[in-house]
Amino acid sequence: MLVWAGLHLNLGLTLARHHLLPTLEYFFFADAALVIVGAVIFFLNLTSLLLPVLVLNWANYILLTESRVFPAPVIGRVLPVNSTVILVFWIDVAIIVLSTLTWFFYRRK
Repeated sequence: MLVWAGLHLNLGLTLARHHLLPTLEYFFFADAALVIVGAVIFFLNLTSLLLPVLVLNWANYILLTESRVFPAPVIGRVLPVNSTVILVFWIDVAIIVLSTLTWFFYRRK
């Protein structure tokens, strides 16, 4: 999750440096901060908050894939697929699998 957050912080910084779409750069910073909080929740094993983190991870995955098929919110156009998007896609899949298994395991206790 921290790698994912780092990639999104970098993207937000790139947008900020070039003064492109300030609303979008704030979204990337806020989303990365939420994912870092989610990582802390997993590290501290706060089981009552695992489900909201799982929902956040699914929302990020859906937004990533949706914006490559349909016009992205705020931008209004389909975003391109590049190597970073593919990397983040697979990181999203891994995060969802691991967070789902963790939530399921602790839910059964």
